[in-house]
Amino acid sequence: MSLLIAVASVKGQTLTCPASITKPTNFLVIGGSGGDSLTACENTAAATTAGIAAGMNAVELDISLSKDLVIFLWNDPNPLNPGTVARSKGLFVNGLCRPQFKTIKNSRELVYSSIKKNYIYVDKNGKDQAATIPTLTEWMDAFAANAQLERIYVDVKEVDVSVAHYIVDYVFDKATALGVADKIRLLSADYSMTGALQTALGKRSLNINLASKTVGGEIGTVHIGDSSNYNPVGEASTECYDTVAVGQTASSWSWRGYQNIITRMLSSRDSIFSESGRYHAVVSWRINDVQKIAWLMCAGVDGIITDQVAKLSNLNLRKLMSLIKCCTEEDTLPCLPRFDSRIAGQGCSTKGISWNDDETNQCPLFDLDILYSGLKLKCKKQSFCPI
Repeated sequence: MSLLIAVASVKGQTLTCPASITKPTNFLVIGGSGGDSLTACENTAAATTAGIAAGMNAVELDISLSKDLVIFLWNDPNPLNPGTVARSKGLFVNGLCRPQFKTIKNSRELVYSSIKKNYIYVDKNGKDQAATIPTLTEWMDAFAANAQLERIYVDVKEVDVSVAHYIVDYVFDKATALGVADKIRLLSADYSMTGALQTALGKRSLNINLASKTVGGEIGTVHIGDSSNYNPVGEASTECYDTVAVGQTASSWSWRGYQNIITRMLSSRDSIFSESGRYHAVVSWRINDVQKIAWLMCAGVDGIITDQVAKLSNLNLRKLMSLIKCCTEEDTLPCLPRFDSRIAGQGCSTKGISWNDDETNQCPLFDLDILYSGLKLKCKKQSFCPI
């Protein structure tokens, strides 16, 4: 049973997907965790200021909720979560600071004043950075109306569905007062919470597609094998998600698997838009390698959440100024046995990050191989070249 039907039956209301979902106006250079976390602690005003200066035109904020119902910018509301423990030790943190805790209590057990004392940011040497944890209201007052920001992705870390209506009302009351409600998109990694957010949006007569489920986690997204039937855009179409945010896979096929998933998603996105008028923006996260960024941009994603805001912005600006363009190149690997490392492993990406599998065909390994027991990969390179 689809999430939309399930939530509607619980809440006793009809949640209707809008007749059309629009495409972002521009390619989205999305500063992850509040902006540029390489030059300032994540989810702080300083990170947003640096991200805007570096050229981001969209931002992703992580929000948590305190016991006294203050929404504040923070990625890790539960200190005992395995991912949080890893991040507090500096693992899977690409930015300047890592979270640190003076308590094992989660954010819903602490009032905001206690959170500011017990949740801190430290540098790689463990030194307290004395960074201010802003409330969402403080952040929005300072930045939400900035004309450079086309979209504001609010990543809800709270998973208690009972507070979904409170969060939606809080966010959109403030956004409406500032005249920026059209910029807001809600994200959640939790399926039920996403449905609850959609229900709350419907209650306010807002489009339910403004809440979307993300795919992935702080540590990595796991897809086994080639994930040939995996297509998050199909789920987005069924559940009415505006955005399809998919984290880079940490599967047995690694980058090759992610390329295949992205290629399939983009084809599905375009088909659905052609058929229904609903455009599900495909956003990759969290991509920091420049070659991977270039491949994704040339493949056709709508935006990238990154820690390397300046590098992504620079590539996008050079493309807009017609200093570079997307170029393609094709090649075919020889007929290979199925156990060959290029078939079983990284495929065409063994030629380089900018290469991906384009076609896979059976082929004879020897003259009398009537069973065509081998495989031949047709490879495609997508990257920028100067004009």
